[in-house]
Amino acid sequence: MSSRYRPGLAVALLIAVLVASMGCSTSASTKREEATPTPIPPPPVPVKPTYTVQRGTVIDSLSFTGRVAPVIEEELFFRTSGRAKKVYVERNDMVEADTLLAELENDDLVRQLQQAQIQLETDELNLAAAMASQEFDVDKARIDLEIKKLELAKKEQEAAANVSVIVAKANMDKAVAGPSETDLAIARDRIEQAKNSLWGSQNQRDAICGQDDSSASCRSAQASVQNGELNVRIAEMQYQEMQKGASPEDIAIARANYQSAVLKQQQLVSDIAILKQQIALAERELERLEEGTETNLEAAVGRSTLAVERLQAQLDATQITSPIAGKETSVSCYEGREVNAYSPVFVVADEAEIEVTAEPMSTQLQRLAEGMEAAIILSAYPGKELPAEIIQLPYPYGGGGGATVEEADKLTHISFDPQDLDLKPGDLVKVIVTIEQREDVLWLPPAAIRTFAGRKFVEVDEDGTRKRVDVVLGIESAERVEIREGLQEGQTVVGQ
Repeated sequence: MSSRYRPGLAVALLIAVLVASMGCSTSASTKREEATPTPIPPPPVPVKPTYTVQRGTVIDSLSFTGRVAPVIEEELFFRTSGRAKKVYVERNDMVEADTLLAELENDDLVRQLQQAQIQLETDELNLAAAMASQEFDVDKARIDLEIKKLELAKKEQEAAANVSVIVAKANMDKAVAGPSETDLAIARDRIEQAKNSLWGSQNQRDAICGQDDSSASCRSAQASVQNGELNVRIAEMQYQEMQKGASPEDIAIARANYQSAVLKQQQLVSDIAILKQQIALAERELERLEEGTETNLEAAVGRSTLAVERLQAQLDATQITSPIAGKETSVSCYEGREVNAYSPVFVVADEAEIEVTAEPMSTQLQRLAEGMEAAIILSAYPGKELPAEIIQLPYPYGGGGGATVEEADKLTHISFDPQDLDLKPGDLVKVIVTIEQREDVLWLPPAAIRTFAGRKFVEVDEDGTRKRVDVVLGIESAERVEIREGLQEGQTVVGQ
């Protein structure tokens, strides 16, 4: 480069540096001005809502959702776990009461139950045979006892009526002592009576035979005379023998007869004593037989009965039968599927009568009571409202419960008249229960009420001035709160 251009070049470079320097300064200044934040205006103060104290009706009510359901509906389940062997019904099938719906694999239980039933029948037959034999033995022992009692009565009668000892004793004494004057006088009287009878026969014979001694009457009269003569001779002989007295042989015979009579009486007394002992023994035997001795056979029947009942219960646990006649509204059991004990697999319902069932929250249940009136609004008929009544609440809020945990009813049951509406189980409804209602009272919306440390108050606006006023509340609902004390109708209250 020529030396004459060098000063111009230096000047140009200087000017360029200055211009660049000024540009940088201007840019930096601009950047510093943009970094300064713009002040944000304060947000506007929101206007709080105001409410006017009004007079009207305040209703405290509860609402919850329910479903139309049959009044009689049963959830059915197996009482043991296992694999489904056979399902005999399908959904919407109509069944009768005691219909077998399904069963688990239970072939081994069936065989065990059959064997136990055979054993029970055998034990019952053995016991029946033993009881029949015992009954025969009891009857026989009772008859034997009666026979012995009759024999005893007979022997006692014989002993009481036995006078042979007395007669034999009298005969013996008479033979030893000889005839008395009385006996001789009696013997003489017999001779006289025989002679008088002979004399009468002779007179009768003479009167008859004097006319015709060959007639039959004569022959009969002669026979009477002969008998009379014989009687006289016998009487005279007896008198003569009596005068002589008894011979030694007669006395010996009389004594022997007396001793025989005494022995016979003693034998009767001995027989009576023996019979009494036999009767006592027979009574003991009868008591023993009546008490029975077949305890072993009875115990066998008891054991067999318990075995059958136990196996039957196990078999029943593997089967489901319908307790009512109705429609199968739900079936969730299929052949070959594993099922758990007490897990519902069938629902059978009698749809002839319907109700509403619901599951309100526990806070709602605490405020409900059986017998409360309600209203139901049907989803299938918008705007249609039917009167209803709470008839059962679940335990512990009402009488809903069961004998066992598995039977406990956790639903709230509400009765209503479906009128002529076509309602089906499962239709949704809204249930409204009026807990309390008051007419012509002061009220505010819940948003107007403030609470602090248990204190209920409102802010009243009076000509632009606010002041806090304590209030006493009554019925509280989702839309209205009853004001019992603290405010007057028409006052303006500032909300929160």
